[in-house]
Amino acid sequence: MELIAEIHDKDIWSNSTETKDVKYELRKASRAVVMNEVGDIALLFVSKRNYHKLPGGGIEKGEDRIRALKREILEEVGAHIAHIGEIGFIIEFRDQHEFMQFSYCYYCSVHGDIREPAYTEQELASGCEIKWVSLDEAISLISNDSPEPYAAQFIRSRDLQFLKKAKELDIRGLKVEG
Repeated sequence: MELIAEIHDKDIWSNSTETKDVKYELRKASRAVVMNEVGDIALLFVSKRNYHKLPGGGIEKGEDRIRALKREILEEVGAHIAHIGEIGFIIEFRDQHEFMQFSYCYYCSVHGDIREPAYTEQELASGCEIKWVSLDEAISLISNDSPEPYAAQFIRSRDLQFLKKAKELDIRGLKVEG
């Protein structure tokens, strides 16, 4: 899988200085650009924080990236997925939290009916909801987001790069099933 970018504090805040000797806690995650039968993609809107992000999340012990992806998309979008392809991965170095994340991103299509998502308590408290939008609208929404929380700034940068890479790959040609 292709490395798309590494994101550091200094990439988001120009006045940030490099932190030396950080012992990062590592997290690996799978996320996706999920396309429905009309070509729109799923975007999570975090209403309490007023920003958008791609669906996906952490890879749990005993899971591989694809198994985690399928679980996360079922939980957050309410959909089974098919026709999975690679977009790339991004490494985030969140110095303030001593946290490093490898996010593996895929494109895929909805397979079968879409059900109600099964959000976690934290996602419910954040006001998460799914929006189905065009790829260009997703890029515009995330580009225009101004999230304040530290982690959300990384999410915005990461997911914007994934969406631009998806557009470059022209994933609209992907066969989808209703």
